[in-house]
Amino acid sequence: MFFAVNRNCITFASLLHLYKDCIMTVEDILHQHNLKSTGCRKLILSELLESRTALAESEMKVSYPGLFDRVTFYRTLKTLEDAGAIHKIVLQDNTTKYAISRHLGHEQDIHSHFHCGKCDEVFCLQNKIRLDIELPQGFVRHNISMVVEGLCAACN
Repeated sequence: MFFAVNRNCITFASLLHLYKDCIMTVEDILHQHNLKSTGCRKLILSELLESRTALAESEMKVSYPGLFDRVTFYRTLKTLEDAGAIHKIVLQDNTTKYAISRHLGHEQDIHSHFHCGKCDEVFCLQNKIRLDIELPQGFVRHNISMVVEGLCAACN
């Protein structure tokens, strides 16, 4: 079964995957990444799932200040990031924000972000960018980060 969307054809299975991605729960994410369910992991993931933009550590803690000590919170962020459940975005001013990793793409795909210089919001961009970068012999790529700076629609 096919559905036409902007002259592109997508399968029912693709739509089902998109639907499941949209309704993913905290427990689904923990299970998908083989992580135990802890209070701190659940708090971080629920805050990120509820937000339409990436969040800084301080923004995640607003609802529950002082609930978890700083070390526990940062270790949990690191565990979630290492497992691939979340990803971090480092801005030009070295501010770090986090977002749910909704798509597991090919290693050559670059997940890009948009940072609004006025409201300071960071949005995950859904488009994929492919770069063919040849590294010198012996070099190993670990990560590529792309942040587009500008004004979001609300601030423009």
